Amino acid sequence: MPVNQTADIRTRVGANFGAIYTGPLAQLDDYKLEMPALKRTVRGKLFIKQFLGLSGMQISMNKLPAGAAVPFYHQHKENEEAYIFVGGSGEMQIDGEVFAVEEGTIVRISPAGSRTLRNNSDSDLYYICVQAKDGSLQSETLEDGIKSDAPVSWPT
Repeated sequence: MPVNQTADIRTRVGANFGAIYTGPLAQLDDYKLEMPALKRTVRGKLFIKQFLGLSGMQISMNKLPAGAAVPFYHQHKENEEAYIFVGGSGEMQIDGEVFAVEEGTIVRISPAGSRTLRNNSDSDLYYICVQAKDGSLQSETLEDGIKSDAPVSWPT
């Protein structure tokens, strides 16, 4: 589903990296996501893939206002998701099972898991969602890392 993301962010790109500054989470309402196929505009959600040139995952930064809820269940065809809650509290429902989430909670959901989320508190709920193809991780971080012999040097 094509979407149009409007964002005012600072970027920095090098030969082997991309970096963005999106601003404080409290300002996520400044971002607007247009979904023409659904005739819907969403505020408080920022997809990161296009801004960083991600090739193996999608990341979104999200704000769910106090008392708000995602009005639908959804699943994925291929991607697992990890929800990383960084502020506030609420509830998640996966396959009919409801449980509390709060800052410090991380939830992994397989593609087939039917999910939704609500903020049943009186303050905003902030979370980061990472999507990657289920089963695509070929090696663990420690196995994949290669130590460089270059000395570390910081400008003074």
